[in-house]
Amino acid sequence: MILKSLELKNFRNIPYAKAEFEDGVNILYGKNAQGKTNIMEAIRFFTECRSFRGANDRELIISGETKAEITAVFEKDGREQTAQVRFDAEKRRELYLNGAKTIPKEFIGTFNTVLFYPEQLSLIKNGPDNRRKFVDISICQLRPVYYSLLSRFSRTLQQRNALLKSGDIRTLDIWDERFAKLSFLVTKTRENYISRLEIPSAASVKEISGGKEELSLKYIPSFQAEDEEEIFCELEKNREKDGELGYTSVGAHKDDFETYLNGKNVKIYGSQGQQRSCVMAFKLAEAEITGETRGEYPLILLDDVFSELDTERRDYITGKIMGKQVIITSCDPITRIDGAKKIYVESGTVTDG
Repeated sequence: MILKSLELKNFRNIPYAKAEFEDGVNILYGKNAQGKTNIMEAIRFFTECRSFRGANDRELIISGETKAEITAVFEKDGREQTAQVRFDAEKRRELYLNGAKTIPKEFIGTFNTVLFYPEQLSLIKNGPDNRRKFVDISICQLRPVYYSLLSRFSRTLQQRNALLKSGDIRTLDIWDERFAKLSFLVTKTRENYISRLEIPSAASVKEISGGKEELSLKYIPSFQAEDEEEIFCELEKNREKDGELGYTSVGAHKDDFETYLNGKNVKIYGSQGQQRSCVMAFKLAEAEITGETRGEYPLILLDDVFSELDTERRDYITGKIMGKQVIITSCDPITRIDGAKKIYVESGTVTDG
C-alpha cells in the first residue's frame, strides 16, 4: 500500500494543508509542537478509525471551528483509492471510501499502517491494556472480521457488568453463555497471533543483539480454558464475587502476554535498551506479518522515535525500512537517510524541502 497524498482541513492546529508523499522514505521535520504528530495522527486514523492518542472528535477540530476533514489518496491492490473522514462537533463523524459512506467494521483493514511512537517503547513495562490494544489493532488489519468480534465481546461484557451492578441476575445465564463463547474466540485469536509474532520478533532481537539474546513470548489468559464451556462454568462459580466487585473478573479483557529474553521476563529483569529492542522487533514483525497476509507491505509510521533510540538501534531500523514507504517525524531533516523526501512543518503549514 502506498499513500500518495494527505489533505487536512481544520484538523488539530492545521487550518489547511496538503502533503504529497513518495514511495520511499518521507521525513516530516520541524520544531516541536508544530503539527508533525498531528499529521501522523490523521494518517493513522484511517487504520484504527479513531485517534491513537485517545482524543475525542471535538479535540481534533481546530479551535473556533465546528467541522474538520482528513482525506487520503492511496494506492492499493493496483488501483488508486480515496478515504475521507468528516468530523462534526455536533454529531458523529462520517467515514467515506471512494466517495461512498461506510462504517468502521467495513473499512478496517483497508488502510494498512504500522505505527511506532515513543510511548510504545514502554509497551512491555506498561499495563496489560496497552499490550492487548497492540495485539487487537494488529489482528484487525489482518482479519477485519475480528473488529466485529471485539465489538460484540465489548458489548456483552458491558451488559454483564451492568447486570452485576444492578443485582438483577435473572438473565445472567444467557449473557454468560454469549460472553464465554466470545471471550474464548478472542483469546484463541490473540494466542495465534502471538505465536505468529514470536518468530520474526525473535529473529530481529537475535540480529540486534549479535546472537546473544533469544526472545520468546507467552500469552497469559486470565483463565486457562480448553473450551467455552469451561469459561461458562468459571463465570458461574465467580458470580457472587463478581457481584460484589461489580465487574467480570475472568475473560479476554483480563488477558496479557509476557516477553522473555534467554528465559527471563523482560518486564522484570530487562534493561531499558532490551525492552526497546523487543518493542522494535514487535513493530518490524507486525509490518512483515501484515505484508505477508495482505499481499502488500503496510505504510510504516515512525513518530519521533529516532530521538528516543541510541545510534545502534536507529541504524538497525533504518536498514530494515529501506525500500519500503515510510513516514518519519523528526526535529531535524535526518540527512543520513539518502534520497528521502523532506517536508517542512511549521505552525500547521506544510512545505516541501
